[in-house]
Amino acid sequence: MEKKPILALAEEVYRHTGTFSQADIQALAEEQGVPYAQLAGAVSFYALFSGGKLGEVTPCNVPEIPLTLEVRRILSQPGDYAGLKAALALSPDEILEAITASGLRGRGGAGFPTGLKWKTTKDCVSPVKYVVVNADEGEPDTAKDGAILRNVPHAVLEGMIICGLCVGASKGYVYIRGEYPEEKRLLDREVQRARHEGILGAHVCGTEFAFDVEIVAGAGSYVCGEETALLSSLEGQRGEPRLKPPFPGVAGLYQMPTVVNNTETIANVPLVLRLGAESYRQYGTEKTPGTKLVTVCGQVAQPGVYEVPLGTSLRSILDAVGYCQTTAKLIQVGGGASGCLLLPNSLDAATLDIEGMAAVGGTLGTGSVRVFGEDTDIVALCRDVAVFFQEESCGKCTPCRFGTKRIAELLELLAEGNGEAIYIAELRAIAAYMTDNARCAFGQSATGILLAALRLFPEEFEARCKGGHSAWNQ
Repeated sequence: MEKKPILALAEEVYRHTGTFSQADIQALAEEQGVPYAQLAGAVSFYALFSGGKLGEVTPCNVPEIPLTLEVRRILSQPGDYAGLKAALALSPDEILEAITASGLRGRGGAGFPTGLKWKTTKDCVSPVKYVVVNADEGEPDTAKDGAILRNVPHAVLEGMIICGLCVGASKGYVYIRGEYPEEKRLLDREVQRARHEGILGAHVCGTEFAFDVEIVAGAGSYVCGEETALLSSLEGQRGEPRLKPPFPGVAGLYQMPTVVNNTETIANVPLVLRLGAESYRQYGTEKTPGTKLVTVCGQVAQPGVYEVPLGTSLRSILDAVGYCQTTAKLIQVGGGASGCLLLPNSLDAATLDIEGMAAVGGTLGTGSVRVFGEDTDIVALCRDVAVFFQEESCGKCTPCRFGTKRIAELLELLAEGNGEAIYIAELRAIAAYMTDNARCAFGQSATGILLAALRLFPEEFEARCKGGHSAWNQ
C-alpha cells in the first residue's frame, strides 16, 4: 500500500496542533523511515511550517460567484460523469485521439498540447504511472482554479479518471493551494461521493479499471506551481525545481511516468469526451480551441472570473466589465510572471489566445487581466512585484537567489527617489542574465514585468534618479 505523502502528514499534524516542532519532525521522520535532517530540511522550506503565514486567498478580491460573458461550459457541467462514461466505451488510443483532435492546450501558462503530453506518458512502459493536477494557484491576480474547485470539483476528478484510463495510471493526486481550505473541503467531499458511487475505486463504474485520487494541500510556496517543484513537494522534499530533461511524462512522481495538468486543463477533458472533438472546437481559434477562464480585476466596475472563447478581443472583455480607457494607465495580462503590460491604445490588436498575445509581445499566461489606474506608480509597482518574487524564490540557483534580491533593493531605492543613473542599466543587466540563466521558469520570468515597464515607461524610472537622468543607453 502506498504511503501517504509526507507533506499531507505534516499538514495534518500542523492543523491538529497549530505548530510543527522539532519533536513533531522527529516523530514523523521515525514513522516514515526517513532521516530527521532530510525531513527537517524539507518542512523548513514551507511558510506554513516555519513560522510564516500563508498568502492572501484572493489577492485581487474577485467575487465568489463566477460570471459569464458569452458561453458557460466548464462552470455549468452537470455532475453525472457523462464524459467518463463515454471514455469507458473507447480504447486508450481512441481517447488520446479525441483529446489530440480537440486541440486542447494547457491552461496553466505554457499552452503545451495536452494530447502530446498524454502520449508521452502513455507510450512509456512502466508498472506504475500517475496523474497529478496542479491546483497550486499562487499567481497574483489569478483565481480561475479556485472558481472551478468551488463550482465543479467533479470536473477535475472526471478529467483525472479519463486521463488515467488513457495513459494507464491508477492513482492521481491533486496538489491544491494551501490557502484554499474551503476548496479542498469541497474536493474531498466530491472524492468521497465518487468512491461511494463507484466512480472511484477498484472498479470504476463497474469496470475492471481501478483509479483513486488523493488531495494534498500545499504549505505556502509559490514556486511549487512549477511542475517539477510540485512533484518534489509531493515526494516530501523541498519544493525546488528539477532540471529537465527528463520531463515528468517520462520520469515524474517517484521517477515514474506522470501526467501533470493544470486544474483548468483537466476540467476541460470531460467536455471533449462529452461533446466530441469537433463540437469542442466550435469555440476558440484554430490553433487554440475552446474557452478560457479569465480573472478580471483592478480598475473595472465588475471584477470577477469570466469564461470567454479563446481569441476574444481584450477590449471587448474589458468593455463588458466596465473599463474606462480615459482613466487607465496600463493593463497587465497573464499574471505576475507573464511579463505582459499593454497600453490602453494597444488593446484593439490584442486577442486572448496564445498566438494573439504573442503578436503584441506578451503571453497568455494564466489568463488574468488587471487594469491599473492613471495614478499608478510604475516604479512602486515593479518594486512590489520584485519583493514578491524575492520572497518566493526557492534559492536553488544563484541567478535567481541573488538576482531577485538585488532587483528588489534597487527598485526600493528608486521608489524612494534615492536612485542613481547606473541603477537602471544594472536592473536591465540583471534581468537579462536571469532570463537567460535561471534554473527554471520562475527565475526566467520573474523580471518580465520589470523589463516591460522599463520599455514602456522609461521616464518614470529616470525621474527617480538623482539629477533626473539615467544611463539608459549604456
